[in-house]
Amino acid sequence: MYSFSVLINLREVIGVNDLLKAITFDFWDTLYKIPEGLIISGKRVAAFNQIIRAMGCEVEDEAVREAFQDCWQYAHEYQVDYGMDITPTGHVNYILGQLKLKLESEDWDRVYRVYTSVLIDFPPRLNEGVLETLPFLAQKYKLAVICNTGVTPGSILREIMKVDDIYRFFNVLVFSDEVHWAKPNVKIFDYTLQNLQVKNIEAAHIGDDSSTDVTGAKRAGMTAVWLAPEAREKTPCCDYHVRNIKELCTLFPE
Repeated sequence: MYSFSVLINLREVIGVNDLLKAITFDFWDTLYKIPEGLIISGKRVAAFNQIIRAMGCEVEDEAVREAFQDCWQYAHEYQVDYGMDITPTGHVNYILGQLKLKLESEDWDRVYRVYTSVLIDFPPRLNEGVLETLPFLAQKYKLAVICNTGVTPGSILREIMKVDDIYRFFNVLVFSDEVHWAKPNVKIFDYTLQNLQVKNIEAAHIGDDSSTDVTGAKRAGMTAVWLAPEAREKTPCCDYHVRNIKELCTLFPE
């Protein structure tokens, strides 16, 4: 990998587009819209309660909601502060611990499936412009996903991508629950680039989060593209600001 100062000089002399060989994408709110939080979380809480009660455990709905919210907040802060992932397995253990529930392994597996599989029945929608943009970019560039997974594991997100017929455009898919690093940790970016077999200066990353996506990509020595439809000005550390995925076709032409 090149040093940061060398990267700046190379970009100034050669130009980003002349160097670019790969583009990596964030998943949530970049490729896919995050589902309506209250609706999906409500369905997850209800499904969790239903299976817990079927096992003979009585827990108040509000206690479950609070345990879920505490878990999600903790997992998000852990990603941002330490660049490490609290996997869906960790989520379930955290929630059960908060509720003071101890389950046999078979019952634990049932709870895990209920907790992680909600999006199978209520799948997210692709972001605007994704279906038009990916085949265009895939003609010239290697494409990858770098995803902080959260509640839903990469194994399920892959299946969602296959159903929507975008899986085939990607050379590499990296999910934080599988590698245990999370953005903005440089290691998850470096790992992706190694699998793509490109140098940091030869890759761009696009995402909506100015901290995990933009700052993480810049620390990894990549070109950082910030997807922010409503922002009037670009975040200071990004290289480019786009309001729609389709703008990538102009930013990185054939």
